[in-house]
Amino acid sequence: MNILTFPNPILLLACAPVTSFDDALKAQLDEMWETMVAAEGMGLAANQVGILHRMFVMTDTDGSKVYAVNPVILLRSQVPANKPEGCLSAPGEFLELDERADWVQVEYQDENGAQHRKVFHGIHSVCIQHEIDHLDGKTHLLSPTLSSKDRKMLAKKWGLKLK
Repeated sequence: MNILTFPNPILLLACAPVTSFDDALKAQLDEMWETMVAAEGMGLAANQVGILHRMFVMTDTDGSKVYAVNPVILLRSQVPANKPEGCLSAPGEFLELDERADWVQVEYQDENGAQHRKVFHGIHSVCIQHEIDHLDGKTHLLSPTLSSKDRKMLAKKWGLKLK
């Protein structure tokens, strides 16, 4: 799998829910995991590799795999995480966004369709919020909490259009 980079328009498309939990889905998630690990990333959303399904892979706090299908944030801290975040689709660009919560409670399905509910903290919370933004067709490069000057500079650098 190749990781798409900005300004590829696929990165700004919202992803559809996953409805079929089969061997093809497991193979896609496994391949996404291998791609993420090879790129030395922490998380990778499906649309970053051209798949328009609501799923991402992430390294958990203990180093194990998280395969999050149809993820939803249920609760979030009011305390900001204050952690810089990078993106495999915008190599070398690290930003600290005020809207990232220090912890989130997330509900998701795994590759077999089993439901999970878990709280993630710190950089793992930031990663999940970042990946879900990808699935919603959003990018941290155009975050409304960045200054207008920074958004304009990043939009120009990465070939993105401001709304």
